[in-house]
Amino acid sequence: MESSNALYLHGVVDYAEIPALFAELEAPPGVRCLPVGELGALIRDVPLQEFGEDALHERMKDPKWLEEQVWNHARVLEAAMRFGTVIPMKFLTIFRTEERLLESLLALDESLRALAARLQGKEEWGVKSFCDLPIIQEAIGAQDDGVRQLKAQLAGKPSGTAYLLQKHYEELVRRESTVRLAIHLEAISSRLSSVAQETKFNAPAQESSTHPMVLNVSLLINKSAFSSLENEVNALRQEYLPRGFAFELVGPFPPYSFSALPAWAGQGQAGNPEGVAHA
Repeated sequence: MESSNALYLHGVVDYAEIPALFAELEAPPGVRCLPVGELGALIRDVPLQEFGEDALHERMKDPKWLEEQVWNHARVLEAAMRFGTVIPMKFLTIFRTEERLLESLLALDESLRALAARLQGKEEWGVKSFCDLPIIQEAIGAQDDGVRQLKAQLAGKPSGTAYLLQKHYEELVRRESTVRLAIHLEAISSRLSSVAQETKFNAPAQESSTHPMVLNVSLLINKSAFSSLENEVNALRQEYLPRGFAFELVGPFPPYSFSALPAWAGQGQAGNPEGVAHA
């Protein structure tokens, strides 16, 4: 008789048993660890009537259900990283049977062990930077000789000429501000990368902040190096505040951005936290 449940794979860890303290953390109940060679697969039983391939197409249209599942997925991985190395799997990676799950993971055994070794003792942090662009534009207006000369030419000009010069002035300020912003971001990125093992630059997100996000970077760092990262971010805050920048340090997270694995046939890519994989 076919089971009415499937297996949800949250991630792969470098231990084969879940510590007793795992149950005390804010993770969904029923999570267990299935030994896979030298590693372990974090799995839980889920009902096919909710997580079956056809059912998921409908469930994915329900924002409340989707948000709950995203949190469940994240909570398991965040709990797991307290006890060792964790390789996050794709959100909603579902297997019909334990045999299929083991077959897929054992086919990736060499890649998984190499990735676990690379991630050992490390965690992911994010740094977001926001910029009050008018402050950079004001600095350009006050410091750039070409901009100041053009502004001085505006005085006393006839309205038609002044209008054209004003447009030229505004365009020059925008162009020079873009260049200066890029220079600042290059210097900031270099300093953040210097305290990380690996760096991934993401597209700035549109957030409900007063000022636009201009930098969105994920950093893989040694857990022992967090104080160095924190000190660098605090130094950047002090140095770049007068230039219109603010910084947000977020984490720690499981290494979502640094866990890419070869694609499974018909399943998408492990380590990618978006989408659905079903086997």
